[in-house]
Amino acid sequence: MIVQPLFSGSSGNATYVEHGSTRILVDCGGSGKQIENALRAIGVDARQLTAIVVTHAHDDHIRGVGVLSRRFDLPVYASIGAWDEMTRRNKIGSVKTKNIRVFQSEKSTEELDLGDLSAKYFPTPHDADDSVGYVFSDGRATFGFATDVGCVTARLRDALLGVDAALLEANYDEKMLWGGPYPEDLKARIASKTGHLCNVDAGKFAVELVKNGAKTLILGHLSEHNNTPMIALCTASDVLVDDGIRPQEDCVVEVARRYEPSCRLEL
Repeated sequence: MIVQPLFSGSSGNATYVEHGSTRILVDCGGSGKQIENALRAIGVDARQLTAIVVTHAHDDHIRGVGVLSRRFDLPVYASIGAWDEMTRRNKIGSVKTKNIRVFQSEKSTEELDLGDLSAKYFPTPHDADDSVGYVFSDGRATFGFATDVGCVTARLRDALLGVDAALLEANYDEKMLWGGPYPEDLKARIASKTGHLCNVDAGKFAVELVKNGAKTLILGHLSEHNNTPMIALCTASDVLVDDGIRPQEDCVVEVARRYEPSCRLEL
């Protein structure tokens, strides 16, 4: 399995996952042109895509979904609530009926058949209707995906413990958030149990993941104003070290880039 974030952050999110003849996007939070250019930069022709998988219906995750689905005749997988929000507010325009793939997020024992990949889905704590995360499998390796999570719930923990690698949200530094220019209500929303995950909590969950077998962690969805790649990496690494885990020796820790493709992960 090949995993490569194309861009990640509050300004837009898209991650490329490939195995065999299956080539998918997890979220599509940029324009069609931005997505195609990012794919081209990693040597992938957008015409090779086989599906789009959506986590939730906030604009920074779905901006290009409709465009790419129409342009390349791609099926779009999303939870019932996410589809309702996307269509009710006309966020993605028309999608061919045959390409609408809806699932019930609470049926966590089921999984999506994406071809040479499968995906188990699970509900995530975020202030978007029916938000979900995924664990992708090629039958040998597993990759967990969980951004836009206000806290680590039991369901999220159960879903991700045991994965080989994961892209995990590290959205904000607490000092930068509370000392920054955002209005107080926005700060409270970000720090809430249905907002975003801070660097320290990302580090604490990273400890659990590594102790359960994860060898690679990608920190993603960093805030543009309340975090920096260096602060996120250093904070999460310090939490790992405090628990006896040596970053870059016991596990690899990377930070997904905001505006361009990041590290290529081969599982």
